[in-house]
Amino acid sequence: MDKKQGFAGAADIVAHAEAAVQHLKELSIACANGDKRVARRALRQAIGELELARAMLRTGIE
Repeated sequence: MDKKQGFAGAADIVAHAEAAVQHLKELSIACANGDKRVARRALRQAIGELELARAMLRTGIE
């Protein structure tokens, strides 16, 4: 595979990574507001998005 060509599903991986960024922004706001419940939820969601992106990346590379 040509490195410049990319692979199928790359846009989906990027979308999950961007969703994780949004959750991290929510985490930052929650921490600034002292809201631990919202912070924990946002962190769990960000981790889930990144784990999904990682799994998709592994599948796309193999």
